Order: sequence, then C-alpha cells, then structure tokens
Amino acid sequence: MVTVNQTPQKTKPLRLNKYFSAPALLDQIRKDFEKLPDPRRSGQQFSLADVLMSGLAVFGLKYPSLLKFDEKRDEERVRANLRNLYGVFQAPCDTQLRTVLDAVSPDELRLPFISIHQQLQSQKVGEAYR
Repeated sequence: MVTVNQTPQKTKPLRLNKYFSAPALLDQIRKDFEKLPDPRRSGQQFSLADVLMSGLAVFGLKYPSLLKFDEKRDEERVRANLRNLYGVFQAPCDTQLRTVLDAVSPDELRLPFISIHQQLQSQKVGEAYR
C-alpha cells in the first residue's frame, strides 16, 4: 500500500461582506418575499412577507416544529430575533402559518434563491471553490 503525503491547499477564508452577511441575506429574502403576490383577500392580520419570514425563522432559529415555534414566539429573546433578523414584529400562530404557507406555490419561493445566486455569481464567490 502506497501512502501519498498531500499537503492541504490553502484557501482564502470566505469573507462576508455587505451582500453576504446573515442580516444582508435575510433582508434580500424579505425584499423578494414582499414582491410576491398575496393570494389572500386584503385586510389580513399578517402580510405574506411576515408569514414567509416567520416560516423561514422556524428553520433558521432551529425549532423542531411549528408547534414549538408557536410556544416560544412570544418570549422576549425570540421576539427580538424575529424583529432584528427577520423583520417580523408579530409572528402568526402555527395554524395561521400552516394555512397561509399551504396556499403559496413552491415555485413562487424560488425568487429569493435566484436573487442570491445571481449576487454570488456577480461577486464571483464560487470561483475559489472550482
């Protein structure tokens, strides 16, 4: 058996900039969510962007379920994270989340990912990984 001694290649660490920090990415996602048409009638308690950002927060804040998120959403720490990171001042309950999210087409949710991917390409972030 032959062992090859390979030295690891040094790569530049990815430096986050104003486009690719967590707050900047979440802000971009929110702006894209605000562009989506709301299939519900007007006069809703929660905007579609707030509901979608709350759904994203469930994953970003590492809740195992919508129910657990619902149980914790009124705690001060969680409310601060929702407000400061996701731009959500009042999150819907789990039933409201399910009802609204079920009506949104997954195809419509591609817009933020396309925007972020285009930003990554324009900044040539992926070049170092080729």
